[in-house]
Amino acid sequence: MSITTIDPKPEKETSSTPVIVFALVLVFAAATNVYFFSRVKRLEVESHTIRQQLETELAKANESSAYRTTQARREFEELRDQVNKAQTQITRKTDANARAHTQRLADAVTKKQREQQEQLLGEIQTVSGKAGVAQEGVDEVRGDVLTIKTDAQQTRLDLNETDAAVRSTQNQLIDLDSEVIGNAGNIQELRKLAERQRVAFSLKKSDHMERVADIYLRLKDTSPKNNRFTMELMADDKKIEQKKKSVHEAMRFYLLGSEQPYEIVVTSVQKDRVNGYVSKAKHGSEHIAAMTPR
Repeated sequence: MSITTIDPKPEKETSSTPVIVFALVLVFAAATNVYFFSRVKRLEVESHTIRQQLETELAKANESSAYRTTQARREFEELRDQVNKAQTQITRKTDANARAHTQRLADAVTKKQREQQEQLLGEIQTVSGKAGVAQEGVDEVRGDVLTIKTDAQQTRLDLNETDAAVRSTQNQLIDLDSEVIGNAGNIQELRKLAERQRVAFSLKKSDHMERVADIYLRLKDTSPKNNRFTMELMADDKKIEQKKKSVHEAMRFYLLGSEQPYEIVVTSVQKDRVNGYVSKAKHGSEHIAAMTPR
């Protein structure tokens, strides 16, 4: 039977092994802490960078939205001024072109409203989508988005008010249009009454009456040197003598039933002859007094 002798040195080596393991664990834990610390720092930097980018984009979007809102309101004011000018001008115009121009202006205002509203809503959706992708901790960004939505809602209300104003203006223009059409008929009647017809004549000195238009004329005497003449006219069985009248001097008188005066104008005086014309209303009463030369 053999006896095995145990050397005490290996026991010392065995007792130092846990110390080494513990040291390795500490080193690993320290390395792990350093790694996670650096990872946390990097995440914080990335989060800060993302927040700055979102804040920058939101600031740009807010600035763009404010600029577009201001520009839209300015354009609406200009278009509204044009509509007001068109409303003033339509009372002075009686043709279809004025009505068409006013309608085009109203359509342009409505179309511009829709375009600006759709554009603002698109920007809001874009900003909201970017804010949704950001980290949950970016609360300030959400507040800015809510502010932009509130501004956009206010803009939409302003657009609706403008649209209502434009519709009211359109109704007023339609009423004015009806009045203009009625006035146009009256103006046309007045124009017809104002239209006149000229009948030229050339009279020689004579003892007999000569018919010109609806009256009778007789030249009694002339003075070419002084451009004067004496003429006798008969209308409604009445004779009227015009003594020593001058060239281009209008002689006015009314016939029975006529609403507009007759005019006799002599344009040139010669020896024993005058030239001129009789002017009368082109449209008027059809009544012509019976005249018989004597």
